[in-house]
Amino acid sequence: MSTSSGTATARGRGTSRSTPTRRPPVVAVAVAFGLALAVVTALVTTSGGPGSGTLSVSYDRDSQVLDFRGGTFAGGTIDSEALRGTPVVLNFYASWCTVCDRELPDFQRVAERLDGRVQVLGINPQSNDTDAAQARMIERAGITYPTLPDPQDELLRQFNSTGGLPITVFVSADGVVRKVHNGLLTEQLLLDEIAASLDVQV
Repeated sequence: MSTSSGTATARGRGTSRSTPTRRPPVVAVAVAFGLALAVVTALVTTSGGPGSGTLSVSYDRDSQVLDFRGGTFAGGTIDSEALRGTPVVLNFYASWCTVCDRELPDFQRVAERLDGRVQVLGINPQSNDTDAAQARMIERAGITYPTLPDPQDELLRQFNSTGGLPITVFVSADGVVRKVHNGLLTEQLLLDEIAASLDVQV
């Protein structure tokens, strides 16, 4: 009986050793991970929430014609083609820019004063900013005009390669960039520049 018991035990151990756990090949795991990562990346890139997505930009330096299209933080869409016929003021700002913080209320007052005659747009370069921080800044300044994220700073780089802010770009009704201003603009200076660069009576 002891011999039989020993034989059974040996067989049991032998069976355990002859059926090792199967593991998926390393290559298959890597491929599966890569596909999953690609899907997640695509979802992040194409999502339409505030502060997400991309800003398409086309700027012809010979003609100075600027075209852009992107989603606003409020969930809408701004297309420069649809703005043709109306002069546009682009103000680049960031939450860490103290000068931007000072001038934003002035831009709001000008936007209200020239409503329907000039379109003021805020542009937030996001290489060094966050949605939450800029949202607090916009709320603090009482901004009601559209503000857009510039996720890769692509629009900003057309006018400033150093990333210094604030920058204000004055675009005529036919889409031509007439003036690029670096630095602070008060309400009166902004009105003066709109009158001079965009030929708008203020």
